[in-house]
Amino acid sequence: MRKIVFVVFLFTTFNLTAQHKPFQFGFKGAANIGWFGSNAKNYSNEGVEFGGSWGFVADIYLMENYSFTTGFDVVYLNGSMSYPYAIQDTIDNVTTGRMESKFKTKYVEVPIIFTMKTKEIGKLRYFGQIGFGMGFLLNAKADNTFTPDNGSEQVSEEGAHSDLFKTTRQSLIIGAGIEIPLSGSTYIRTGIKYDNAFINVMKGNNRADLTVANDARNNFMELNLSIIF
Repeated sequence: MRKIVFVVFLFTTFNLTAQHKPFQFGFKGAANIGWFGSNAKNYSNEGVEFGGSWGFVADIYLMENYSFTTGFDVVYLNGSMSYPYAIQDTIDNVTTGRMESKFKTKYVEVPIIFTMKTKEIGKLRYFGQIGFGMGFLLNAKADNTFTPDNGSEQVSEEGAHSDLFKTTRQSLIIGAGIEIPLSGSTYIRTGIKYDNAFINVMKGNNRADLTVANDARNNFMELNLSIIF
């Protein structure tokens, strides 16, 4: 009896493995639009900015239609926001005003996503995704425009601002799309993804009011395309 059960188990395992690979790998490219959200008083989003990403994709199958999707993405995430600011002109003189910054950040993000697929409908398969992203900051730059409260001339500058951002970014990921078969186990995956930072990505305190902590969450929506082998 045990031998029969063992043979049936081996046959079932072989049959499932033959139907699909336990692992699949591929490459990804995407275009995104990014923006900022904030819970701090007088911190405001100033519109969306375009960015992009590229990376490596790995699917680890639990069953034929269910897998964990991971890998890495190099994400160029941009966005604009404004906030109170102060410039120390001299030892005795401080000019207050409002700073508008167009931030340009670059992260390496490692996603851990649960992917659920339908069976083929026509020649297509549809999928949904939900998961977690851990991003690691590579660098941050900004184009800044400072508008003084006293009505004097605006001051513009650009430069590195990695000191304003935390070294990690944690996010909730939700996605959906379709898979298009090409040949054998090779297919194209395309879809949309919403990547929402749920923890403040900035550090330090506001220059105009040191009792207020800098607070911002950089979010993005992307249109992606992957080829999976």
